[in-house]
Amino acid sequence: MKIKKIGRSNFDIKVKIAAAAMVCLLFGSCVSLKTPKRDDLVRLKTPQLIGKYATWSSDQFKTHLGKDTIIPVDLWRLLGTSSETDSVTRKQATHMELRLTDKNHVTAILYKGDVALKKEVIKGRVRRGYFRKKTEADLMGVPPFYWSLSSQKVQFGIGKEQQLFVDAAAETGGSILIIGASSGGFTRSYTVPLYVK
Repeated sequence: MKIKKIGRSNFDIKVKIAAAAMVCLLFGSCVSLKTPKRDDLVRLKTPQLIGKYATWSSDQFKTHLGKDTIIPVDLWRLLGTSSETDSVTRKQATHMELRLTDKNHVTAILYKGDVALKKEVIKGRVRRGYFRKKTEADLMGVPPFYWSLSSQKVQFGIGKEQQLFVDAAAETGGSILIIGASSGGFTRSYTVPLYVK
Protein backbone atom coordinates (compact mmCIF):
# COMPACT_ATOMS: atom_id res chain seq x y z
CA MET A 1 0.00 0.00 0.00
CA LYS A 2 1.35 3.42 -1.05
CA ILE A 3 1.00 6.48 1.12
CA LYS A 4 0.50 9.79 -0.69
CA LYS A 5 2.37 12.88 0.42
CA ILE A 6 -0.13 15.67 -0.03
CA GLY A 7 1.40 18.28 2.27
CA ARG A 8 4.37 19.04 -0.01
CA SER A 9 2.37 19.44 -3.23
CA ASN A 10 -0.14 21.81 -1.57
CA PHE A 11 2.76 23.89 -0.31
CA ASP A 12 4.27 24.05 -3.82
CA ILE A 13 0.95 25.21 -5.26
CA LYS A 14 0.60 27.93 -2.60
CA VAL A 15 4.13 29.18 -3.30
CA LYS A 16 3.43 29.31 -7.04
CA ILE A 17 0.17 31.21 -6.49
CA ALA A 18 1.88 33.69 -4.14
CA ALA A 19 4.73 34.22 -6.64
CA ALA A 20 2.26 34.76 -9.50
CA ALA A 21 0.26 37.24 -7.40
CA MET A 22 3.45 39.16 -6.52
CA VAL A 23 4.48 39.36 -10.19
CA CYS A 24 1.00 40.63 -11.16
CA LEU A 25 1.13 43.20 -8.35
CA LEU A 26 4.57 44.43 -9.42
CA PHE A 27 3.57 44.78 -13.07
CA GLY A 28 0.25 46.35 -12.13
CA SER A 29 1.91 49.12 -10.15
CA CYS A 30 3.65 50.67 -13.16
CA VAL A 31 2.35 54.12 -14.05
CA SER A 32 0.26 54.85 -17.14
CA LEU A 33 1.25 57.78 -19.38
CA LYS A 34 -1.76 59.85 -20.43
CA THR A 35 -1.14 61.79 -23.65
CA PRO A 36 -3.12 65.00 -24.17
CA LYS A 37 -4.73 65.49 -27.58
CA ARG A 38 -2.55 67.79 -29.69
CA ASP A 39 -3.70 68.95 -33.12
CA ASP A 40 -0.37 70.53 -34.06
CA LEU A 41 1.86 67.48 -33.40
CA VAL A 42 4.42 66.83 -36.14
CA ARG A 43 5.42 63.18 -36.53
CA LEU A 44 9.08 62.44 -35.92
CA LYS A 45 11.13 61.06 -38.82
CA THR A 46 14.59 59.50 -38.66
CA PRO A 47 17.20 60.95 -38.77
CA GLN A 48 16.05 64.39 -37.68
CA LEU A 49 17.19 67.39 -35.67
CA ILE A 50 14.34 67.78 -33.20
CA GLY A 51 15.54 71.22 -32.08
CA LYS A 52 17.40 73.33 -29.53
CA TYR A 53 15.64 74.13 -26.27
CA ALA A 54 16.41 76.01 -23.04
CA THR A 55 17.48 73.65 -20.27
CA TRP A 56 15.25 75.34 -17.71
CA SER A 57 11.57 75.97 -18.27
CA SER A 58 8.74 77.15 -16.03
CA ASP A 59 5.61 75.24 -15.12
CA GLN A 60 2.76 77.49 -14.03
CA PHE A 61 -0.35 76.29 -12.24
CA LYS A 62 -3.04 77.64 -9.92
CA THR A 63 -3.06 76.68 -6.27
CA HIS A 64 -6.17 76.27 -4.14
CA LEU A 65 -5.68 79.90 -3.05
CA GLY A 66 -6.17 81.07 -6.64
CA LYS A 67 -2.58 82.29 -7.02
CA ASP A 68 -0.28 81.38 -9.88
CA THR A 69 2.73 79.39 -8.79
CA ILE A 70 5.74 79.05 -11.06
CA ILE A 71 7.98 76.04 -10.61
CA PRO A 72 11.30 75.83 -12.50
CA VAL A 73 11.62 72.61 -14.49
CA ASP A 74 15.02 71.11 -15.31
CA LEU A 75 14.43 69.80 -18.84
CA TRP A 76 17.72 67.83 -18.89
CA ARG A 77 16.65 65.73 -15.90
CA LEU A 78 13.00 65.58 -16.97
CA LEU A 79 13.95 63.89 -20.24
CA GLY A 80 15.64 61.21 -18.17
CA THR A 81 19.21 61.94 -19.09
CA SER A 82 21.95 60.99 -16.68
CA SER A 83 21.77 62.15 -13.09
CA GLU A 84 25.59 62.08 -13.16
CA THR A 85 25.59 65.59 -14.63
CA ASP A 86 25.98 67.76 -11.55
CA SER A 87 23.60 70.61 -10.81
CA VAL A 88 26.33 73.26 -11.29
CA THR A 89 26.90 72.10 -14.88
CA ARG A 90 23.15 72.03 -15.54
CA LYS A 91 22.65 75.52 -14.09
CA GLN A 92 25.36 77.08 -16.25
CA ALA A 93 24.04 75.41 -19.42
CA THR A 94 22.15 77.73 -21.76
CA HIS A 95 20.40 75.17 -23.95
CA MET A 96 20.29 71.60 -25.17
CA GLU A 97 20.04 70.02 -28.60
CA LEU A 98 17.92 66.95 -29.33
CA ARG A 99 18.62 64.85 -32.42
CA LEU A 100 16.70 61.70 -33.40
CA THR A 101 19.44 59.41 -34.76
CA ASP A 102 17.27 56.34 -35.42
CA LYS A 103 13.93 54.93 -34.26
CA ASN A 104 15.42 53.84 -30.93
CA HIS A 105 17.89 56.59 -29.97
CA VAL A 106 17.90 60.35 -29.36
CA THR A 107 21.18 62.18 -28.83
CA ALA A 108 20.94 65.00 -26.27
CA ILE A 109 23.78 67.54 -26.06
CA LEU A 110 23.99 70.09 -23.24
CA TYR A 111 25.53 73.45 -24.27
CA LYS A 112 26.87 76.61 -22.65
CA GLY A 113 26.77 79.05 -25.55
CA ASP A 114 28.47 77.19 -28.41
CA VAL A 115 30.50 74.85 -26.16
CA ALA A 116 29.20 71.30 -25.60
CA LEU A 117 29.24 70.35 -21.90
CA LYS A 118 27.72 66.86 -21.94
CA LYS A 119 26.42 64.38 -24.50
CA GLU A 120 23.93 61.61 -23.71
CA VAL A 121 22.04 58.99 -25.69
CA ILE A 122 18.42 58.45 -24.67
CA LYS A 123 17.08 54.96 -25.42
CA GLY A 124 13.46 54.37 -26.33
CA ARG A 125 11.35 54.19 -29.48
CA VAL A 126 9.22 56.31 -31.78
CA ARG A 127 5.54 55.70 -31.11
CA ARG A 128 2.49 57.62 -32.38
CA GLY A 129 4.54 60.66 -33.38
CA TYR A 130 6.40 60.85 -30.05
CA PHE A 131 9.73 59.50 -28.87
CA ARG A 132 8.94 57.43 -25.79
CA LYS A 133 11.88 56.93 -23.46
CA LYS A 134 12.46 53.45 -22.09
CA THR A 135 10.49 53.05 -18.85
CA GLU A 136 12.55 53.34 -15.70
CA ALA A 137 11.51 51.07 -12.85
CA ASP A 138 13.35 50.70 -9.54
CA LEU A 139 12.51 47.91 -7.11
CA MET A 140 13.84 48.17 -3.57
CA GLY A 141 13.36 45.83 -0.66
CA VAL A 142 12.43 42.16 -0.39
CA PRO A 143 8.93 41.25 -1.61
CA PRO A 144 6.57 40.30 0.08
CA PHE A 145 7.95 41.59 3.40
CA TYR A 146 8.87 45.15 2.44
CA TRP A 147 9.21 46.52 -1.05
CA SER A 148 8.91 49.74 -3.01
CA LEU A 149 8.54 50.10 -6.78
CA SER A 150 9.06 53.45 -8.52
CA SER A 151 8.34 53.83 -12.21
CA GLN A 152 8.73 56.76 -14.56
CA LYS A 153 7.70 57.22 -18.19
CA VAL A 154 8.63 60.16 -20.44
CA GLN A 155 7.71 60.96 -24.03
CA PHE A 156 8.36 64.01 -26.18
CA GLY A 157 7.41 65.30 -29.60
CA ILE A 158 7.42 68.54 -31.59
CA GLY A 159 4.74 70.95 -32.76
CA LYS A 160 4.34 72.89 -35.98
CA GLU A 161 6.29 75.83 -34.54
CA GLN A 162 9.11 73.47 -33.40
CA GLN A 163 7.99 73.72 -29.76
CA LEU A 164 8.80 70.66 -27.65
CA PHE A 165 5.93 68.76 -26.02
CA VAL A 166 7.03 66.72 -22.98
CA ASP A 167 4.74 64.35 -21.06
CA ALA A 168 6.12 62.76 -17.90
CA ALA A 169 4.44 60.32 -15.52
CA ALA A 170 5.70 58.94 -12.22
CA GLU A 171 4.37 56.66 -9.52
CA THR A 172 5.70 54.97 -6.40
CA GLY A 173 4.01 52.03 -4.75
CA GLY A 174 4.91 49.35 -2.26
CA SER A 175 3.89 47.39 0.80
CA ILE A 176 4.89 46.22 4.22
CA LEU A 177 3.69 42.63 4.61
CA ILE A 178 0.11 42.80 3.33
CA ILE A 179 -0.48 46.55 3.72
CA GLY A 180 -0.05 48.22 0.34
CA ALA A 181 0.20 51.89 -0.60
CA SER A 182 0.68 53.93 -3.76
CA SER A 183 1.26 57.55 -4.69
CA GLY A 184 -1.41 57.28 -7.39
CA GLY A 185 0.49 58.10 -10.56
CA PHE A 186 0.18 61.43 -12.30
CA THR A 187 1.09 62.85 -15.71
CA ARG A 188 2.54 66.32 -16.21
CA SER A 189 2.68 67.93 -19.63
CA TYR A 190 5.03 70.75 -20.63
CA THR A 191 5.41 72.86 -23.76
CA VAL A 192 8.91 74.27 -24.26
CA PRO A 193 9.50 76.91 -26.97
CA LEU A 194 12.43 76.70 -29.38
CA TYR A 195 15.66 78.18 -27.96
CA VAL A 196 16.55 81.64 -29.30
CA LYS A 197 19.96 83.20 -28.56
